[in-house]
Amino acid sequence: MMIDDPSVSLTTIESALRRLDREALLESLQGGLVADAVKATLDSIGLRSTPELEAMYGWRNGTAADSPASLDDIQLFPGFHLLSLEDAVTNYRAFVTDERWTPGWLPIFANGGGDFYVVDSSPTGAGAVRHFWIDEVQHPIEFLSLRAMLATLAAGFERGIFYVDPSGYLEMDDLVFGGLASELNPGVAYWRALT
Repeated sequence: MMIDDPSVSLTTIESALRRLDREALLESLQGGLVADAVKATLDSIGLRSTPELEAMYGWRNGTAADSPASLDDIQLFPGFHLLSLEDAVTNYRAFVTDERWTPGWLPIFANGGGDFYVVDSSPTGAGAVRHFWIDEVQHPIEFLSLRAMLATLAAGFERGIFYVDPSGYLEMDDLVFGGLASELNPGVAYWRALT
């Protein structure tokens, strides 16, 4: 399966968010960063940058910390918002000594309750994306790369799996998304176990 360029996936996601009238989120997203700024910031915590991280943070540097919007309104996909690179580093420093955390896990998406999607930059992580649940012991790989995650999210928007419910919340059909993720990420055991 061919995974889209991260920039293509991010453009698709942004277009879908506009169609869904996610204006509070779009207004809260900060301008992007140049690749050298991403590299320098990650280097400050001993992590290596990747083209995927540079593309994502070049697109937008997460949501503004002073945004008046609620957590529900700034979700980039159901349940999670994009951390600014500064917030990612702050969360990394806060969790790096936690016994549930592995040094090298860079949190990029957060739910506001302590759960994250992390890019695994540890020596054995190979850039995979793990789901860190604060109350769980296991933190499975859900995507083999950030590129694969963004492509899956873009497809979720394109196929209407992500939608705004009558109360204005960004939602998804979990079973249908699991099927999509399994289809687009056939090498990931987490999704095979769900289907």
